[in-house]
This record gives sequence, structure tokens and C-alpha cells, in this order.
Amino acid sequence: MKKKINISIVGTGLMGLQHIKAIQKSKKANLHSIVEIGDNAKNLSKKYKIPLYSNTGELLNSKNLDAVIVATPNQLHEKHTVSFLKNKIPVLLEKPISDNINSAKKIISSANKNKTPLLIGYHRRHNSIVSKVKGLIDKGKLGNIVSANVLCWLYKHRTYYKEKWRVSKGGGPLGINLVHDIDMICYLLGSIKYVQAFTTNITRKFQVEDTATISLIFNSGALCTLNLSDTIVAPWSYELTAGENPAYPITNQSAYMIGGTKGSLQFPNLKYWFYKKERSWWNKIFVNEDKNKKDDNTLVNQINHFADVVTKKAKPKVNGNDGLISLKIFAAITKSAKTGKKVRI
Repeated sequence: MKKKINISIVGTGLMGLQHIKAIQKSKKANLHSIVEIGDNAKNLSKKYKIPLYSNTGELLNSKNLDAVIVATPNQLHEKHTVSFLKNKIPVLLEKPISDNINSAKKIISSANKNKTPLLIGYHRRHNSIVSKVKGLIDKGKLGNIVSANVLCWLYKHRTYYKEKWRVSKGGGPLGINLVHDIDMICYLLGSIKYVQAFTTNITRKFQVEDTATISLIFNSGALCTLNLSDTIVAPWSYELTAGENPAYPITNQSAYMIGGTKGSLQFPNLKYWFYKKERSWWNKIFVNEDKNKKDDNTLVNQINHFADVVTKKAKPKVNGNDGLISLKIFAAITKSAKTGKKVRI
């Protein structure tokens, strides 16, 4: 049997805990240790029978460490990630890559200088449904992409906002939910040229936005609208439609629609729409539906891919530059929302 790689988790918040569960299911990775100072850290260490370290320095002095997952607060990403890259330890860094562009560039520079893999945790790219969608687009099944629509409508319970950071800058749906959708739409449709955004906090009346609409213009000429809100009772958001995380009840709906000159598709409830003969709204439109719509192994797929990168069997699907692009787009969206003007990427 091939040797598993040993991965340590730095930060055991919401995503850190998900990564621990994914490693437990992986056939290519072992849970080496955790780095945490939170109250629950000792319980996790005892539960999984692994070492607990209070800081990254202690971890770096440990033995048999192959790789790390950094899932700490965004403002600590540079400090933690660079410390591992300098020691030639591959890093899977939770999204976003950092809290600012200069910091992100320093992280990427460290990875390049030390010739050490850096992966960014946009795990949706590892979903088999997304791979199928990407394949249909790349094969030209949709023809020239004309437009896309992305919905992220959900309702967050008031107890969610007991955490003060969630009602402060960066805690709204733009920072929490939209970053995944930005990466996804760029992965599927290519680079973005302009953004225009509008936000409001009229419903919850917190400092941060609760609703936003964003228009994107791609370098290809395609257009896209992103519409998100955490104050709407609705079934149309990726979390509620993809079935990746059992914490969210699956609605069997779609959150993405992508249309082209030869066909269109919707997903995660994957349906491909097309004409068999002449393209005309007077003719019957046909649909191919993928019956296997659920992939709850996305995080495990990401861990397995990370293991393949560490063992030099693969190159990162989502690298530091991908993370930087998403951060630049997010910054442009934030600027546009403040100024009301179109912003060039």
C-alpha cells in the first residue's frame, strides 16, 4: 500500500474542522496534528489521538510533517503560510488568499522563491459536477458563451450574527459567500474586464451589506450577473443546491445558469438544454439531465489532490495566482459598490 502524506491543520474553526473530517475519509492522507489555542483544541487532540501545538513554531520542530492546511483568520494568512513555505512545506491555504493584495503577493512570492506548492482552498473546483460543466463548455457544447446568471439567495438566522465580526467590515455576504462564486465563474468563463456593483443593508441594517448585485464583463465579451443576499428565504444558492456539505439541506435546485449560442446549462441540478435541428424558439428544445447530481466528496477530493501535488503527481488546480485574481476582483467589486462606477480589473 502506498504511503499516506501527513497533514497538520492550522486553525480548527469551521473550515478547519471540515478538513479534519475530509482527511479522515481520505485514502491518501493522515491527520498529523493540529495547531490551535481555542478551548476545544484539547478535546480534538484527544478525540483524534494526535499532537496539539499552540503555535506554528512548535509544529515546525515536529517530525514526519509533509504538508499543512492553513485555516486561520485572513489577516494571519501571510504570517502562517510564509513560515511554512520558507521551510519547504506545501500549503493548502483556505480562501481568500489574504485580506489584502500586497499580502497575497508576498505569499505567492514566497512560494515561488522556495519552489514549494501553494494551493488555495476554492474547493468547488474539485466537485465532479463542476468538472462536467467545465467539460461541456470547453468542448463547445454551448457554442460562444453569451451570458450567465448566478444566484446566491439564502436566509441566515439571527444567532449567526452574535459573532461581532459578522456585522463588521468583511463579514457580509460579499466577503463570506461571494468569493467562491467569483472563483467559480472565472474558472468556467475566463478572465473579467470590468465589474459594476450595488449593495444595500436596508433589511438587517448592519454596518455590512446584506444584499448585492454585481455585473461582470468578461474579456471574451460575455456578460454575467451575480445576485446575492442573506436575507431572502429561497432555495437558490450553491450551498443549498450542491449537496457538498451535510450541514445544509439540499434543495435539488440550480444556482447557476450559463447560456451560449448552441445551448445552455444549469447546475448543480445539472441540465443541458439544446436544439436537435434548427435553433429557433418555435422548435422544441431538448434537455439532457445528469441523474447523479450530488457530490458530497468535494473536500475529500481536494485533500486527495493536495496529496498528489505533494507527491509530485499533479500540479495545483487552484494556485496562488488564482487566489490573487479573485482578491483583485473582490477589491474591484467593493470599490464599485462605494463609488457606483464601473471598475476595470
